[in-house]
Amino acid sequence: MVAALGCRGTATNLDDDVPVADRGAAVVDSGATDVSMPRDATDLDAAAADAPPPSDLGPGLDAPSDVPVILDSPIDAPAVDRPLVDAPIAMDVRSDLGFPVDTGAVDVGAVDAPRTDVGPVTAGIGEGLSPDARPERRVSCGMTPPTPRVTAGAADRYVLRGRVVTPTGVLSPGEVFITGGTLTCVAASCAARAGYAGATIIETGGIIAPGMIDTHNHPQYDFLPPWTPPRRFTRSDQWQGVPEYRAFTEVLRNNESINNNTCAMVKWGELRALIAGTTTIQGGPNLNCVTRTLARNIESGNDFEGVDHHRPNTLGIATVSSADAMGLRADMDSGQLTAYMLHLSEGIDEPARREFDLMVSRNLLTPAMVIIHGTALGAPEFAQIGAARAKLIWSPRSNIILYGRTTDVGLALDRGITVALAPDWTPSGGPNLLSELRYGRYVSQAAMGGRLSSRDLVEMVTSRAATAVDRPQVGSLVEGRYADVMVIPDRGCDAYDSLVDAPTADVRLVVLGGRPVYGEAAMMGALPSEARARCEPVTICGQPKTICVALASTANSLNQSLADIDAQLRVFTTPYPLAPLCP
Repeated sequence: MVAALGCRGTATNLDDDVPVADRGAAVVDSGATDVSMPRDATDLDAAAADAPPPSDLGPGLDAPSDVPVILDSPIDAPAVDRPLVDAPIAMDVRSDLGFPVDTGAVDVGAVDAPRTDVGPVTAGIGEGLSPDARPERRVSCGMTPPTPRVTAGAADRYVLRGRVVTPTGVLSPGEVFITGGTLTCVAASCAARAGYAGATIIETGGIIAPGMIDTHNHPQYDFLPPWTPPRRFTRSDQWQGVPEYRAFTEVLRNNESINNNTCAMVKWGELRALIAGTTTIQGGPNLNCVTRTLARNIESGNDFEGVDHHRPNTLGIATVSSADAMGLRADMDSGQLTAYMLHLSEGIDEPARREFDLMVSRNLLTPAMVIIHGTALGAPEFAQIGAARAKLIWSPRSNIILYGRTTDVGLALDRGITVALAPDWTPSGGPNLLSELRYGRYVSQAAMGGRLSSRDLVEMVTSRAATAVDRPQVGSLVEGRYADVMVIPDRGCDAYDSLVDAPTADVRLVVLGGRPVYGEAAMMGALPSEARARCEPVTICGQPKTICVALASTANSLNQSLADIDAQLRVFTTPYPLAPLCP
């Protein structure tokens, strides 16, 4: 599918403006196929064909004893003992959801066949919304952003000055004092704090906010361009098996097991997130080469001082046997599992909704349950979720593109549910969280009566996101928490409006654990950085920036630079640009 990639996302440099093409007809198609390949099923076995499943997927998810479904590999990956694309795939697992039991060979020609088990398509909101809407931006409120000014001082501590977004409101002006990897002080003035005298001072001329948290992504796929589905669907298992999707992802499957290419794919996805102000991300595979390098990984205890009470399940509740569920519930009750991030009820038909019933019957609806999507759910389900204090992750653009509707988050908010916002992935979602913020505002205005304020949206990618996935060390500028920070220019507008409005090109600085990793050269050159010698110039949307990717260590490919990662990918594809939409 290289030719198709070229027509949608080829680029000769890192700052091409690649418009998003029309994503196909708005007709809901209830056809289905028995091919079942989750977005990132390959993550389960990326390292080797005979490797054990990652430990963070939960007990028994490699092969539940009473669920005869093939989970340990991509359907047609070139490895011994892996099923071919036309091999029979056991579908008994679907019977609890009301799907027809079918263990026969895949018949891709029957993809458009009507189903009798779909039920009424009544879930979700936003029918008729454009998946490619680029809502208005308030680029200025009568003020030219001040040019950053640096007063050089100590290399081991520094102060950022500007308007500071905190959990209780905006400090205007304010200061963020960073020592090592920690926020030492967040206040109107930190001058009285020990170590302040002699620190490097940065007048950012900007709005200083927490680094954003992407609570749902599949970064391994984010080197790919947007995908144009052939039609709309009513359930996720439908589009995963259509020939067009199989062809679109062929370049990934053909190259992921070669020369650590999976690591390069994931790193590219994390870099695309970082330059847009995202410092923590969910969905990376369990590989050493993609942890403690670029963005923080929600599932990785390595990135959170060894605390690892998190497990993702991208393959759905049908992969969890009764025995597995008992183990999961025991871990939830004991506190060993505080965030079980589960793709659930992604679709708009009755079988998709019944996934919720199966999850409840497995006794897993607890405060540790983090429901990703939940598009098929309505008021009765959200009432139960709210009562259980479970959480919800919302990916509106991806939902609209694939199903023509998105989750009714208004109902969720009415029940007091913590909702986080995330782009899902590049093939059917937004290019980054900044883009998804604007799309969330568009959905709010067009389908929710303006229910979500800019502050609501910003908190959905910062403090509320941290609550949703139980990572309290990030998502808020609070003394003692991780020094994960982003800075955008201050044009005089409301700080929250400015963050929702901000294009990728606006990002002036990104700090991860106190280490500057991306930003304008004037600020980057003045800040402490263990990667200073390996920092590289990069042009984003026509603007010169500096990015620090490579570390000195050669362990786990930590020494790869942006140029190295780019070159590795270009052996077999042209990666989707780091910043595809400008401004």
